[in-house]
Amino acid sequence: MAEIMDKFNPVNKLPSPDFSQMVESNKKSSWRKIAFLIIKIILALVVAVVIVAVIWGLIFINDLKQAYKLSFDAKSKLELAIHDVINRDFKDAADLITQANTDFIRAKNLISHVWIYRYIPYAGRQYAAVDKMLEAGIDLTTSSPKVVLLIDDIVAPLKNESISYDTLSSAQKREILNKIVAAEPLLIEVQKQIDEATLAIDSIPENGLLGPIKSGVLTLKDNLPQIKDLIDHSLPMLRVLPQIVGFDQPKSYLFLLQNNTELRPTGGFIGTYGILKLQDGDIKEFQTDNVYNLDRATQPVLQIPSPAPIVKYLEQKNWSLRDSNWSPDFPTTAQEALYLYTEENRTLAVLEAQGKKNLGEKGEVIETIPYQEVDGVIAMTPEVIEDLLKLTGPVTVDGYLFTDQNLVDQLEFIVGQQYKTLGISAAQRKGVINDLANQIKLKILSFPLQRIKDLLNIAYKALAQKEILIYAKDQNLEQLVLARNWGGAVKNSDLDYLMVVDSNLASLKTDQYVGRTIDYTFKWQGSDLIATTKITYKNNADFTWKSTRLRSYTRVYVPAGSQLINSSGALADDKIKDPAHTPGQVETGQELNKTYFGAFISIEPHEIGVLTFEYKLPQSIKDAIKNNNYTLLVQKQPGVIPNLTLTLNFDKNIKSAIPGEVPSEWSNTNYKYSTPLDQDKMFNIILK
Repeated sequence: MAEIMDKFNPVNKLPSPDFSQMVESNKKSSWRKIAFLIIKIILALVVAVVIVAVIWGLIFINDLKQAYKLSFDAKSKLELAIHDVINRDFKDAADLITQANTDFIRAKNLISHVWIYRYIPYAGRQYAAVDKMLEAGIDLTTSSPKVVLLIDDIVAPLKNESISYDTLSSAQKREILNKIVAAEPLLIEVQKQIDEATLAIDSIPENGLLGPIKSGVLTLKDNLPQIKDLIDHSLPMLRVLPQIVGFDQPKSYLFLLQNNTELRPTGGFIGTYGILKLQDGDIKEFQTDNVYNLDRATQPVLQIPSPAPIVKYLEQKNWSLRDSNWSPDFPTTAQEALYLYTEENRTLAVLEAQGKKNLGEKGEVIETIPYQEVDGVIAMTPEVIEDLLKLTGPVTVDGYLFTDQNLVDQLEFIVGQQYKTLGISAAQRKGVINDLANQIKLKILSFPLQRIKDLLNIAYKALAQKEILIYAKDQNLEQLVLARNWGGAVKNSDLDYLMVVDSNLASLKTDQYVGRTIDYTFKWQGSDLIATTKITYKNNADFTWKSTRLRSYTRVYVPAGSQLINSSGALADDKIKDPAHTPGQVETGQELNKTYFGAFISIEPHEIGVLTFEYKLPQSIKDAIKNNNYTLLVQKQPGVIPNLTLTLNFDKNIKSAIPGEVPSEWSNTNYKYSTPLDQDKMFNIILK
């Protein structure tokens, strides 16, 4: 049966396969052959490129040597040019810079002959670095000769080293200012070229460079920012300062000295006011007076209602010039100050016409500064005077020595205590400020002209840190001032926003002893973005004739539409007036296109107080985060430099941030940053 079945089995009809004759298709082996072939081709290309590069290098070896020599020649010429500038040989300096520019251009053209090195990994990095360095050299030396020759033109009449600003005639000062103003287009050109040079150098990686090349790159990276800062700072001043100091026509200003040891919204308590007249960059007149001499007789007559916190915590129903800086927006404050200055002087004139005398506390007749129409307002804190004293050295007034170290204490002692011993009336006790200002002015005007740059540095720092605030009635000039952030305006912004504003209400000069920290945080809670602003005060003062418990009415300005959820730390009054420590109410309102929360707090000496505000941020801020581009503007209150700490939880990864976090905080969803709030600061975070 088995045999029969085998006959009908189809398999048995086929020949048996010979496996020894069959070869399995090996795909892996094929791919190896292809990869090996590709590698051989790449190696061949690399070898070819190297051979060509070597041949190319041998052919153009003289060009490379010449480029190297030209670069060092240019460097030597620039060093000589700097020496000539220092020695005021400006024409030779300009000629040397022009020659250096020619050398840089020739060197760049020569190395372009060996462009093939750009495509060789290690050599390409060196080539790119040298090329960018030469590019930066060309940018830096293109317009520099014009600047040097401009300086020569300006100082040509002033070759005598003994000449000071005070010895120049009005015509000479006017001529110098006109030349400086006319230089703006040239400096814009220079600024553009310095920016291009900076970009060129910043694009060079520091790693993987030969020693001499790396050294050159680091030198440029160290020095270029200084040149850039000088031009960036000078240009805004050129456009605005000549107009402010009266180069085209005389200018008069209401002067306000804001004592920031008694902090107020735009810098400090206005204890001294005055009139400042400027023409052709010169101080033609500067008079100051005790603000109480103007306020005392007029305040009860005018009866202009004070802001509510001043009524409650200072018990002053009627407003006056000394309290005019209640708004943190300086343009608003300046207009209020001008209004009160005008109205108080008008009231004095009416009282005088009625035969009434302006009498001091002991019945003496007070003579105030005659009323004058002014072009604007200039406010200043004592820090500016301290910086000027660093420049001038000690100044003696009526036997009292003033230095940058003792200025505030010395002034407070004389006008707060010593005037009684000296037999000076309360009305005249601040006359020392006017005498001090005049002594400093005389010293500064006698400086050699080369020290003007030191004065400009002081001015720039003071303007950047809001130690000086400017308001101009002329709207064109005011817009220029505001554009440079010199006007102390609360800025309009659709971005996230924060400004903390403290007001010392009857706590003497305690603010100089108070440490402040601002913590700003936010996090998502469901669909809501909840922010918290916490202000921590440490009162390091003692109970003395000039310091006491801190009494601050604090306002926190946040984006319009923010909603307060919770708060803590607010008090009804201090421990003397309210021993029960009754919690205070938080005022909420809309002002300056912002929402604000206001609260009173009192901190005893050597104690810590904390104010906290928790609030929902508006939809616009949430949308910015959802669109992966968040920006926060934090504005500084003039007169104080608190520490600022940000802790922002986005619930999505951060791609980049300006300013950047420390590396240990990278690659997560939180942005953490701490900084002294010494000027307005912008934070931009790009999210993934």
